[in-house]
Amino acid sequence: MKRLLQVLCVGLVAFLSAVTPAVAGSGAGAIVLVFPVGARYNALGEAGLALSQDATAAWYSPGGMAFMVDRYPVVNDVQLMYSKLAAGLADDIALTWAGYAGPMGGGIFGLSFTYLDMGEQQATDEEGTVTGTFSSYEFVIQGNYAFKLSPNVGFGFGVKYFRDKLAPDDVLKDRTGGSGDSFGFDAGVLWKIPAAQLNLAAAVHNVGPRIEHVDADQADPMPRKFTVGFAKNLLQGEFLGALLVGDYQLPLYKWKRDDYVFGLENAQGEWGVGIEGSYDRSLYLRFGYKSADYGDINDFTFGFGVDLLKWTERAIIFDFAAVPQAEGLDRVSRFSVGYRW
Repeated sequence: MKRLLQVLCVGLVAFLSAVTPAVAGSGAGAIVLVFPVGARYNALGEAGLALSQDATAAWYSPGGMAFMVDRYPVVNDVQLMYSKLAAGLADDIALTWAGYAGPMGGGIFGLSFTYLDMGEQQATDEEGTVTGTFSSYEFVIQGNYAFKLSPNVGFGFGVKYFRDKLAPDDVLKDRTGGSGDSFGFDAGVLWKIPAAQLNLAAAVHNVGPRIEHVDADQADPMPRKFTVGFAKNLLQGEFLGALLVGDYQLPLYKWKRDDYVFGLENAQGEWGVGIEGSYDRSLYLRFGYKSADYGDINDFTFGFGVDLLKWTERAIIFDFAAVPQAEGLDRVSRFSVGYRW
């Protein structure tokens, strides 16, 4: 069974490596946890740590949710993002994310669900004969809570449950080992400096036990990471606005001797920067740059957004982003829709 499951895992990881090379380089499991949510921030070089202050803050810095009511004239936010992940390679691999944030007990509570459809696979026996097909997937259920430590400092934390299904047990020789699960913990802080029109943020994500499939010796670490970021208002006029954002992240695990241990992996750092221009707080144009050398990603991002509040009196938003994959692969599109009330 071990050989069959290893072959299956290698096949899935090899394919996803083509569309998420930075993940493959890191050696972590739970690939579903590394895709940034929210088309707005994807268009800004995948940087949103110090900017996100709505339901998407669960992915960036949970502390950002503490300011949601201050930032928007609403108290509830729901958002949905969809993206195919293998443009030009396979149409059945896609990511779907849905999140909600709203007031609870003096703070903000958030709940989100992420689903990675890894498409249809072929089941084979030890001789390589095709015996059928099956679907593979990963999903995450996450809860967050955020509150203000002071008028300008927000803190948030979250817990998540991860599960994958690489193969149904009945296609494996030993009828077990096709699925794995784990849980993780997040924490983040957002500090606003009004005099400088500047936000600073830091967060840790996915701190939890390893994901085991075959046995403990081959378990993969969760994609633990430490991230810092900033968001700076460049222009805030009656009709025109502009802001600059940037994030830098490092894995919180490293290879030492023959195993992964807890620690910062400086060789696998990645960063993103972006600039957003707005007109009448309704139309948005975004550009960014994403760099992850170990994943062979160094390219521009771009996108746009529309907020219908001033036109329809309904806080409905639409966002689009185009982000790079590894060199030589097609760009990936992200689509988001949200509603605040």
